[in-house]
Amino acid sequence: FESMRTVSFVDRPFPLPEADSHFTRLRAWGCNILRLIVTWEAVEHAGPGEYDTAYIEYIKAIVKRAGEYGMYVYMDPHQDVFSRFCGGDGAPGWTFEAVGLDVRAFAETGAALVHQTWGGGERDKSEFPRMCWPTNLHKLACATMFTLFWAGDRFAPNLAIDGTPVQEYLQGHYTRAMCALAAAVRTLPNVLGFGTMNEPLPGYIGLSRLDRLSGPLKNDLMPTPFEGMALGSGHTMRIGRYAIDALRSVAAGLPVSTELVNEGRRSAWLPGRECVWKAHGVWAERDGKPVLLRPDYFRACDFGVECYLPFAERYARDVRAAGHPNWLIFLEMPPADLGLCTFPKMDVEKLGGAVVHAPHWYDQLTLFLGRFVPWASFDVQSGTPRLGEGAVRAMREHQLGECAEQAKTHVGGAPTLIGEVGIPFDMHNREAYNEGRLENCEAALAATVEALEANNLSYTLWCYTADHTARFGDMWNREDLSLYSVETVREVPEALDPAGVHLGGRALRAFVRPYTQALPGVPVRTPRFDAASGTYELTFRHVEGAGRETVIFVPTVIQYPDGFDVAVADGHFKIDNKAAKDGGFAVVTYTHDDTHVEHTVMISPKLPRENSQAEGKLCTRLLHCIGGGGARKYDTKLLP
Repeated sequence: FESMRTVSFVDRPFPLPEADSHFTRLRAWGCNILRLIVTWEAVEHAGPGEYDTAYIEYIKAIVKRAGEYGMYVYMDPHQDVFSRFCGGDGAPGWTFEAVGLDVRAFAETGAALVHQTWGGGERDKSEFPRMCWPTNLHKLACATMFTLFWAGDRFAPNLAIDGTPVQEYLQGHYTRAMCALAAAVRTLPNVLGFGTMNEPLPGYIGLSRLDRLSGPLKNDLMPTPFEGMALGSGHTMRIGRYAIDALRSVAAGLPVSTELVNEGRRSAWLPGRECVWKAHGVWAERDGKPVLLRPDYFRACDFGVECYLPFAERYARDVRAAGHPNWLIFLEMPPADLGLCTFPKMDVEKLGGAVVHAPHWYDQLTLFLGRFVPWASFDVQSGTPRLGEGAVRAMREHQLGECAEQAKTHVGGAPTLIGEVGIPFDMHNREAYNEGRLENCEAALAATVEALEANNLSYTLWCYTADHTARFGDMWNREDLSLYSVETVREVPEALDPAGVHLGGRALRAFVRPYTQALPGVPVRTPRFDAASGTYELTFRHVEGAGRETVIFVPTVIQYPDGFDVAVADGHFKIDNKAAKDGGFAVVTYTHDDTHVEHTVMISPKLPRENSQAEGKLCTRLLHCIGGGGARKYDTKLLP
């Protein structure tokens, strides 16, 4: 807390001198787009309107360096449960002070669960409860700040800061901070655009009753919104404690125990300030006890239509004005699995330019319970279990397919990029660390990637943490989803990776796969990689005027250590093999013959030349796919 105005985020995600090694690694893994996390606090931590120019210049340098490795970047103004001061990341500490909240009192009053203050000085911070941070979404600090950010005009009309209504005060500072960053990177050609906000949460907006818990997420101490307001005003309350791995909590929605909170009767509000919701008549004190007066105060408000869209329209206009008029705006709503609001139909024209639908998707059972069971899962959206590998696989593919369909029905047909997707590497009681086993991690990640491929979706994997440790994971709320860790076992033999490019990579075979990076046409069938046979197959119809070159990334040392064969139905291609110092991958550029309507490219493990029968089967399969004609076959080996 003491350094909240002097903190620096320079060198996050990593120091600039280390950038080359990280970008070499990411390029060798086939990454060609980066979702670069920036936070409001990183830009404007010192105070309202005071921007950290050193951080802005650092981010500009990182983005420029990414471009030198052929990577596009879109800026992700990241937040989780509003701010690190209430359990996540995002907003600077002075925003709480501006509305009257005391960040130093959040732990004692139950206003937020924060990793750094959890357990006082008596608990090992590496034992922080698994996936507990999201429970902050309806606790006093996060819920109040987001409600004021999105709808202060409606729900707290009497609250102004330095003469400015609180909603405009918060939104204005947030948008101007992102505009300062946009102005700094506006000339960099590899910047695709900006996101509006990572996983925006509605706060109290839309809650039907303040005296009930809402949503599927119940873990650790869970005050109702009204109990949270009372706790924050110095009342001692008995609160239920839930556990995500307890049948009583999961199946019946009941606490496993209760305990008294805020026995010291501390206030979460600064001296001379009172609860903003008490001041607006939501609740009151009678005979020294809290009484809820308006349980449905926040109910009649459509978050998507009345709050998010007006903000997104203004934000898109201002960011493009500060940056580049042709930038893409990446749109996100609250995670669908939480059931916090309905997804609005968006008038893309009002957003002033091209947009991308960028929802997030995770296998919830694997993420929250830390176990991958290929034959069992739970569909959070429908509230029903899925049993059998086929049913579970179909569920994943269906849910991701719905994300793409939503772009057609609600986002004006915009393209879809899954902005976050990944798996926890500390699953199955940390077997990756305790036993050096990554089989379940690889299977879980492969299942996710295959579901993405089944829908032909672009995606950015969560996440790459340069300073990951076995004890603290991603260095944030004990999450452990990083694809990179300096403490993991070597997955690529030194003989194939003498420069150590792939050192630190985890479950590489699950996500470093052949894929099409550029296609001048439309797939006839969804391009898929068959991990069992090592075969990647692409069949497409070209589109006139779109060019003739198809670009395919091939991870030689990861999937084809003995080399690979390429077969095409028409046209010709070239192979650009990268040396071991660059990670040992290849880029296949295929130029089709436009006298043909359909074109097929197949990549498979290199076969021994003496095995003519096997080679004949490969060509026969290709000919069958294209319905006759001729096939041309070539092979490649990894260059030394």
